Amino acid sequence: MLFFKPKSIPPDYTAVAQYKDDFEDRSSSEPQDSIQLLEKENNNSSQTPPNPSKLPLVVIYFSLALALLSAVNIALLPATLSQYLAYPLTDAEIKALPYGDERIGLDRVAQITRPLQVYDKTWPDRIARVSRKLKYAVWGQGVQIYITVEDSTVMRFPIPSHGTDMCALFWKPPPESSARIKDLTTKGEITEIEVWKLIATSASGYSDIDDINYDTLSYSTLPVRGELLGVLDLTARPNSTTVEFACPREAENLVVEMRCQRVACHVDFLQVEMVPRFGFELLRRQK
Repeated sequence: MLFFKPKSIPPDYTAVAQYKDDFEDRSSSEPQDSIQLLEKENNNSSQTPPNPSKLPLVVIYFSLALALLSAVNIALLPATLSQYLAYPLTDAEIKALPYGDERIGLDRVAQITRPLQVYDKTWPDRIARVSRKLKYAVWGQGVQIYITVEDSTVMRFPIPSHGTDMCALFWKPPPESSARIKDLTTKGEITEIEVWKLIATSASGYSDIDDINYDTLSYSTLPVRGELLGVLDLTARPNSTTVEFACPREAENLVVEMRCQRVACHVDFLQVEMVPRFGFELLRRQK
């Protein structure tokens, strides 16, 4: 017959009751932790100041005040207008009233922009053709401008009496929509027409440049070329102008010779004062 012998409990055995106590202790500590977390949240929420909605009230008060002021102004408007009608302003009082500037800053444009250059213009009063190939040929005084490699045109311009000491030669072509465009004949390279100033010397037989007789002028009796005043581009639009040069002092006229600089060059037209005008002119800048 078998007998069961109860097993002896080892000395290091831990009773189950102790686990129960530990569980109770742990469960009792968890509510305390949660209570502490809740207290922290409550403290944080109590530290943030509340945001009372006062803005709508301010807007309402401001709107009411604005409406009240508008009503007062409307109520006082008839009385104010009646006073102006009963006591009208005099002309002196009206002139003394301040007026706003309606130009929107246009009065300051002159301070930031360069002033426009104004020139006086003169038309040539003497025109004569000469030929280097036919040195003794005489065409006489006329209105024909004839410029080629071998031919040049001499022109005398009266100098405007008033202005600065700066002058320039000016070329104005005929308008493209005008019938006078057919009066101008050009061939080849006409972008560089030289303008030479003629001077009187003892070698040329002239004591004064105004002594030239244009009815007998030929290439053999042509005065000496003195200074190259500039170059004109006859293809430029709306016009072409030489660089400014010093106007002749103590002289009434400027005598120049127009000649081609390029080999293939031909210009032919009649410079007459017919509307619309085109041709060569002398400019003098005004003061």
